[in-house]
Amino acid sequence: MNPSWQRITALARKDAGELARNPGAILPALAMVLGALFPPFLVVVGAPMIAGRTLEESGEFAGAVDAIPVIPELAALSGNALIQAFVFHQFSLLLLLVPVVAAMSLATHAVIGEKTSKALEPLLVTPISTVELLMAKTLTPFVFALALTWLAAVLYLIGIGVVAEPGVWQAVLGARTAILFGLLGPLVTLAALQLSVIVSSRATDPRSAQQLTSLLIVPITIVFVAQLMGAFVIGPAALLLGAVGCVALNAILLWIGVVTFERETILTRWR
Repeated sequence: MNPSWQRITALARKDAGELARNPGAILPALAMVLGALFPPFLVVVGAPMIAGRTLEESGEFAGAVDAIPVIPELAALSGNALIQAFVFHQFSLLLLLVPVVAAMSLATHAVIGEKTSKALEPLLVTPISTVELLMAKTLTPFVFALALTWLAAVLYLIGIGVVAEPGVWQAVLGARTAILFGLLGPLVTLAALQLSVIVSSRATDPRSAQQLTSLLIVPITIVFVAQLMGAFVIGPAALLLGAVGCVALNAILLWIGVVTFERETILTRWR
């Protein structure tokens, strides 16, 4: 059966209204935006001011030149500008945590709120399908998380344009960034939402659900730290490969979610 967008959007609007009445649910996501934006500017602006020398003079970023074959946008720069662009490219991966945190916070509150209030059970007598129900429960958090991520990306680029040397923001705004925020970001957001919904259907309170779904943060953090330590450089090809992996992960999570949200499961276990 094809999804009915009228039913889906009606439920999504209801969730949006609940979100407006519970602004505390978005605070973790807003805190993550600040936490993701601050570190690269501390490295590029704060560290040179404290040390009294540029990043190039510090001699600690030799990997910037080696990254040019992987990130071709860097080839147009040299010296301190090259290092700044390299640092901003590395830290852009940290912004992927924004949709993950937003998805975890919003989805867990929405689903567990339905469980505790038993507001979802009346929907089961309507002709809504399991897929429609899943889409409805993830639509509002998905739109919010993705919008917040793109807002963070815009603020990131604006900040780079203000504090970095000429040409740096253009080097950051390239194929790698487009794939990161235009393709991988939405896929990671969807995976985080589906995982949050699945875990929340088994948890009894938002805190325990968020603790379990926070496991999705671990692989992103590991990859981020590894690239900072010089283990590898993440270019457009690696991000595309990651996107393919996320597509497969989302397909698996969708299947699990459909099983989890079967009517009989909700009626017998959500009590």
